[in-house]
Amino acid sequence: MSVEVREVVMPELQGAEEITVGAWSKKRGEPVAEGETLMEAHTDKVNAEIPSPVAGIVEELLLDVGDPVKPGQPIARISAK
Repeated sequence: MSVEVREVVMPELQGAEEITVGAWSKKRGEPVAEGETLMEAHTDKVNAEIPSPVAGIVEELLLDVGDPVKPGQPIARISAK
């Protein structure tokens, strides 16, 4: 059985250009449900929880806390169930 690995990208946050990874809610190897918070993102206007678009296992977190991130940039990889 083949497992599909999905790349999660940073969504738009109210037109913010400068976004920072605030905290990860999941670690590599942990299960995540669709819609469950994957990470917190901070901008100069809002703090937002970024949900996982799929259920599965977190394969890789592509950024560290404090790293800058742009909308559309890959942030994680999840093995979809």
